[in-house]
Parts: sequence; C-alpha cells; structure tokens
Amino acid sequence: MRQQWIGRIILFIAGQSVSLFGSAIVQYAINWHITLTTQSGLMLTIATLCGFLPQLLISLFAGVWADRYNRKMLIILADGMIAFCTLILAILFMMGYTNIQLLFFISAIRSIGTGIQMPAVSALLPELVPNDNLMRVNGLNASINSIMMLLAPAIAGTLYSLTELNVIFWIDVTTAAIGISLLAILKTPSREKLPSDAQTHVLKDMLGGLHYVGANRWLKQLIIFYLFFCLMIGPVVFLTPLMVARSFGAESWRLAAHEMVFSVGGILGGLFVGIIAKKISNQVHILIAGCVVFGLTTFIMGFSPNFVFYLIVMIPMGFSMPFFNTAFMTLIQTKVTPELLGRVFGLVTIVGSSAMPLSTVVFGPLADQVSIELLLIITGLAMIIISLLVLRFKEIMSIG
Repeated sequence: MRQQWIGRIILFIAGQSVSLFGSAIVQYAINWHITLTTQSGLMLTIATLCGFLPQLLISLFAGVWADRYNRKMLIILADGMIAFCTLILAILFMMGYTNIQLLFFISAIRSIGTGIQMPAVSALLPELVPNDNLMRVNGLNASINSIMMLLAPAIAGTLYSLTELNVIFWIDVTTAAIGISLLAILKTPSREKLPSDAQTHVLKDMLGGLHYVGANRWLKQLIIFYLFFCLMIGPVVFLTPLMVARSFGAESWRLAAHEMVFSVGGILGGLFVGIIAKKISNQVHILIAGCVVFGLTTFIMGFSPNFVFYLIVMIPMGFSMPFFNTAFMTLIQTKVTPELLGRVFGLVTIVGSSAMPLSTVVFGPLADQVSIELLLIITGLAMIIISLLVLRFKEIMSIG
C-alpha cells in the first residue's frame, strides 16, 4: 500500500477538492447574500455562530469516531449529510421560503457535517502518505485548496449576480456526489478492529485523548497558541467582507476580488512550502514566520486608503497562511501517536471552532460601534506578539 501512495493521494485530494469547490461556492453565496442584504455586524455574528458552534459540539465525538471507525466512510457520510442539507435548502428556496433564519439553520446543520469530516480527513492523510512526504503533500494540498478558493468566489459572484440563490445550491449537491464517488473507490490501509468491550466507552476515549494532550507539554503549548491565534484572526475571517462593503463599495465583484486575491497568495504560498518542504529543518520556524507575516499584513490592512491597496496587502497575507496551516498540521500528524490522531484533531477542531464564535461575539458587535480598520490594527499587533512568544517555548521549538 505504501508503494502506491501517490495514486491514492491524488484520488483522495481530487475527491476532497471537488467537494470543497462546490461547498465554497455555496458558502460564499450565502455569506454575501447576508452581507449585502443586511450590512449588519450582528447578522454576520449570528451566521458565524451558526457555522461554528455545532462543529464545536460534535468534534469531541467526531475525534473518537475517527479513531474507532473507518475514516473514509466517516468522510463520505459527512459529505453526504452536507449535500443533503443543501438539497433541502434549494428545494425550500424554490418554494419561496427565503428568510435569513432558514440560512442560519441550514448552516448549523452543515456545520455538524463539517465537524465530523475534519478530524477524519486530517487523521486519514498520514495513512495514505509516508511521513517524510507529509509536509510536501500538505503544502501542495494547500495550493490546490487555494486554487479552488480562487475560482469559487469568481463563480459565486458571477452566478449571484446572474441567477437566483437556489440555483447555486444545486452546485454543491452535484460536486458532493462526484467527490463521494471518487472517495468510494479509494483503497485505504486496513486498521485493527477495536475489541468488543471497547466499543461503548466513548467518554473514556475522549478523556484518554485529553490526557494524552495534557501529558505532552509541547502539544498542549501548541494547541494553546493555536487558540489565541485563532481568537485574533476572527476579524480577518468574518469582518473583512463587511469592511469592503462599508469602506469601498457593496458590489459583489469587490467581495469576489477580495477572496480571489487572497487565494492567489495562498496558491503561491502552498507551492512554495511544497517545494522547500524537504529543506525545512524546523517546522516551528515556518509556523512562526507565517503567523508573524499574517499579523503584519493584518495590521497594515487597517490603514488601507483605497481598494487597490487593500488587495495588494491581501497577496502576502494569503501567501503566509499555508506556512501556518501546513507546519501546524504536519507537526501533529508526524509527532502524535497514530491511534490517537482522530481525538487530537477532534480537540484541535474544537479549539478552532470555539475560538471563532468567541472572537465573533467580541468583535462582531464592536464592528457596529467602531471601524473595522481599527479592529484589524489591534488584532494584527496581537498576532505578532503571540507568534513571537512561541520562541520562548522550548518544548515546541525542540519538537519542530
């Protein structure tokens, strides 16, 4: 199986990329619909909470399931669940039920599917790729995802201006069916079946994952850093579209350009990481560099005098993101016991999913009281300081 890893990983990434592409188009269309029809920080806050809180609640269970059951089947079931919810949404919109509350509810259901899928995807990848190629594959996968994110907003923006929202929903249903079909034919390495008496101790498995994290100081420190960084990244993730609409114009093409330019940077950054992966001596250095650049560009973005300057700053911001994501993922995939990967990634998903709602609750209402530019300046500085503090964590530096 290990000798055939290139063919397997191509099939796996192809299936995931197609599915991601459709989901991204729909998610952009939903977010822009809420942004352009309400122009409210409160509405974006509610939408963000609906997109992250269910994912937070399900992730602990999902991490255990990823360690217990067939990870490929979990991904297929989660993808199918998300597509089914989108199908229901498309039908309801065709029948005339188009209120914002319905979008919130369906987003919450879709979030549950994402919470199940993410730990399984992250834990399955090391089963398909040899450890010495994980960094490279993660980097190249980041570039492919960025390409999807480059095309998705352009297509979403075009379709949103030309057709009704319910037509866009059908794209996700179609791409999910293709992605599931590709994943279904993928052969994955067999795993040992759990003893029958271990099948019911889900809570015990959860606690075992938490104990493992607590017993490994480097992992605990890394996850704490991830939490604080995600808290500060919130305004960039969910408030910059609102900043574009308020400061530069509410046209959908501006929101599309905003996402596309960031994705161009992400493509270049992912390719760069994939190319130099074999030459990287300490992955933590890559992680810190990516975080510092991201914080610096966030700070500079707060001083944007016009839309062109804003877009130029988005390129290095997007370039830096794969450095952080790739190094963080690879550290966990290569250093954590394989039997516990699902639970650790479940915990990581919980941290990321909880950080975003917390950040939204704080910064969302503030966006209706102060300028988003000021929030970007403050959080950009905070990200730089948090990233440089990692240099003082000897356990993390040594594990890199």
